[in-house]
Amino acid sequence: MNPVIELMAGPGGLPEQVLHFEPAMLLESSPPDMRWFCLRVAPKQEHIAVAHLRKVYHVAVFCPRLRFQKATRTGRRWYVEALFPSYLFGRFDYLTQHRAVQYCPGVSTIVHFGSKIIPVPDLAIGELQAAVPEGSGETITIQPEVRTGQEVQVVEGAFAGLRAVVTRIMPARQRVAVLLEFLGRMSETEIPIGNLLPATRHPLEGVPHQARQAHPKG
Repeated sequence: MNPVIELMAGPGGLPEQVLHFEPAMLLESSPPDMRWFCLRVAPKQEHIAVAHLRKVYHVAVFCPRLRFQKATRTGRRWYVEALFPSYLFGRFDYLTQHRAVQYCPGVSTIVHFGSKIIPVPDLAIGELQAAVPEGSGETITIQPEVRTGQEVQVVEGAFAGLRAVVTRIMPARQRVAVLLEFLGRMSETEIPIGNLLPATRHPLEGVPHQARQAHPKG
């Protein structure tokens, strides 16, 4: 594959090796080199790309997903979405398979930086795969956790739709005491813990937007 090794500043200013290659430098006689690559896909088309890559092109694919609850007008509801929206990982030999992958239904491009293609290290993929429970279908379930002092939303019962602050937790009775504004005054009441959801609307809410943005080209 004729990889190019660059020295870049790592933690503490020490140089570290970064492996990349340029497609124009590849040799047709190179032996197969199976590596993980990051693929950009059309919005909400992850499932289409995954199905075609696996069944038609026999490409190993990893597309972790989040399963979490959100409050709706009719109560709590489970949602499932990609952990990295519009991105997934595929393992293939770039020289012989990049064209098929590039034009696979649902796939927009193989992520690149200028003219450089940077494979995703096996270690990074392994760490992500280790975070996914075995037998979960690549899905990480986020269980809502209610803590003292946390702002919550009541999703069921007589107070559905109101927001409140947890003041006490009574695990033995599976109830929490919450302080909520009702009829223009603050009052404390007990609500079953199953009727509450953290006020955060998404598991990644609160993470700086810049940290969730990808800046590759394509």
